[in-house]
This record gives sequence, C-alpha cells and structure tokens, in this order.
Amino acid sequence: MDAPLFRKKVIEEICQEKGIEKIDISYDWISLLRKNGIERKLVNHNFYLNSKLSSGLAKDKYSTYAVLSYYDIPMIKHEVLFHEKLIPGSENINQNYECVKNAEKQIIKANDSSEGKDVFVANTQEEKLQIVNSLFEKQIPAIVVCPYQEIEYEYRAIFLYGEIIYIYKKQKPFVVGDGKLNVKELMARDLKYLLEPIKDLELEKIPAEGEKVIVGWKHNLSNGAIPLLVDDTDLYYEKVKKIALQVGKIMQLSFSTIDIMVTEKKEVSVMEVNSEVVISKFCESMPNGYEIAKQIYGKVMDKMFEKGETL
Repeated sequence: MDAPLFRKKVIEEICQEKGIEKIDISYDWISLLRKNGIERKLVNHNFYLNSKLSSGLAKDKYSTYAVLSYYDIPMIKHEVLFHEKLIPGSENINQNYECVKNAEKQIIKANDSSEGKDVFVANTQEEKLQIVNSLFEKQIPAIVVCPYQEIEYEYRAIFLYGEIIYIYKKQKPFVVGDGKLNVKELMARDLKYLLEPIKDLELEKIPAEGEKVIVGWKHNLSNGAIPLLVDDTDLYYEKVKKIALQVGKIMQLSFSTIDIMVTEKKEVSVMEVNSEVVISKFCESMPNGYEIAKQIYGKVMDKMFEKGETL
C-alpha cells in the first residue's frame, strides 16, 4: 500500500476510535478534523505540523548540516555544489568541484533527496564527476557530497513536540545462504524491496548454508534495508535519543524523523532530518507494524488537539 493510502486508512481508524469527526473535501485531497470545538486540517493525509522555515531547513541537507554543526551536534560532513546556471554567482563556491577531486569513496546526492532517490556512491574522480554532471543535467539546483562511512546501524528517532515517541534501527539488506540457491534467487525469495544492489555483487554465487551476504549499501527501507525494533536496553538508545531531542529543538521542529548512524568504528552522528514522516514501509516490514503506526499517528493527533483555538 502506498504512503497516502496507508495514512488515510490509519487516520480514519484513529478518528473513529477517538471520536474525531473527519470531513473529506476537495476530491479527498483536504480533510477537516474536528473535536471539542477545535478544527485541524490535513492535505493528502499529511499533517504538515512544522513551520515553513523548519520544513525548509530539514529538506535542505546542507542547511541542516550548517545549522547543526554551528551548535556542535555531531553530523556527517556535507559539502555543497550548486548548479551554476540555476544559482547565479555560485562559481566561487563550487571551486572547480574540488570536493570530488580526491581518491576517497564518497556519497553524492541531490540536496533535497529522500527515500534513497538520487543518491549514489562513487570511488573514482571520474565516477564522481559523471554523477555530478548527470544530476545537474536533471536540473537539480544543489548537490551534497559526503564521505562514505561503513555503517553498522542507522537509527530513526521520531520527534513530536519536544519528545521522542519512537526509535527503531535499520541494517543493510542481506540474505542468508542455504547451500542451494544463488544470491539472486535468495534476494527474490527473501527481500520485498531491493532497487539498487551493491556494485559487482556476485549474483550467481551460491552461499554456504548460514552464510550472510550483504546485498545492498543503502539503509532505506524502500531499498531493502531491514528494520529492527529497539528499546532502552539497546546500547545506543539513550545517546540516539539525546542527540535527536537536541536536533528537534534546535531546528524548531514539531513532527519529524531524525536519522542517526552508528559506524563500524562506533562513531555516532546525524545523517539527515526529515520533516515529512513516512512510516508505511516500516510498518509493512514489521510484525504488528500496523498497530505501531496507529500508536504513532494516534499520539500525533492527540497533540494536534491538545491546544488550539475553538471554532
């Protein structure tokens, strides 16, 4: 089920359970929610609780990095390149693409990318320049470049009005051999999503029984990453929670997800912030996922009606 239909179904059930009147108008695009003389609005079943400024900061990955770095929040380094025809005067900032003229493995992505789209890994200077040029050919106004990190887990914290209401973590997609099927067959059998496998993955190899094979490098659930439930006994739970709370408050967010990575070297830092909360893929992948989604959205809707002007 796609995200808008998923949200619609969850929200309608919550409204019934919480005594909220839901009125759909404008071809089911806009909904009015009413309870105790308070009215709230949804557009395409999105809450849009963040201010325009906060949403803009979160969508702009380089701006997120600049702001959080100023406040000494650990975040993976971002360097920016601008489309010189779309951003006049950016030639001096680009500095002839110096940030990609090195031998380091790097991540290159659109500055406003989401769900793993327009995100690439590159090893050589030639690959990097090719990716940069291809993104600019798509009329993307800004690109960010980050050092590649070997990530053990990526944690996602859900921030709501000064609280962390849920944390889970994701690991890279993998398959486990049975001694009979090859990697390609195991992926088809065991993975619901995998849009971009690791470069040079040996698809015809037959892994030994019990052998774990990493098949993707992204931590996006839409690209096959595997979600795991965590609680306060998790080794990094409190640290992730503390950083996420700081991020939400600094960026003056109301409702967001904050992605924090733990590298194989056990370093912890922010990856990105998302002002649009999408949890449909997570809930499809988890046992009891639909009920988890109802709990999360139920808390959001309770907060929406806690304060507000009467009609």
